[in-house]
Amino acid sequence: MESVSIFINNYIAEILIAVLLLSLLSFFLAVLNISRTNKLLRRYRKLMRGMNNKNLEAVLFNQLEAIEANQERLKEMESSFAAINSKLTRSIQRVGIVRYDAFDQNGSQQSFSIAMLNNKGDGFVLTSLYGRSSSTIFAKPVKKKESEYPLTKEEKEAIEQALYGL
Repeated sequence: MESVSIFINNYIAEILIAVLLLSLLSFFLAVLNISRTNKLLRRYRKLMRGMNNKNLEAVLFNQLEAIEANQERLKEMESSFAAINSKLTRSIQRVGIVRYDAFDQNGSQQSFSIAMLNNKGDGFVLTSLYGRSSSTIFAKPVKKKESEYPLTKEEKEAIEQALYGL
């Protein structure tokens, strides 16, 4: 027992320094542990927000149900999008109009040709010829930017305008 007492008396400064260093290390680890615990508690409170004391398992099941419902809704939206996109390719998207005098005696360009086409170049050309005593309207179908009926210069110009914005 006496040797222990002599050892402590001889190395008291070194023992105090070691104890102080261990105390500082313990304090640092305690502060680190408290900060990590607080961070974890904030994340947990954020996760449990609006759950009214439910357990984590119930929260996870609710989230899984919400994800499955959203996936089902996404599938419905994708099929709706495909249907709309299919209809959109067939709809009139390009329009070109040319006004002109069909007969030399008339002024103010009352005659016109209007082309209404989809992106594939399918649609129709509508031509109205205005005269003093009568007006006539013609419709000609257009398939792949061409018509099976002869087109006038103005009708071709209306198709070009519709397709290329000329």
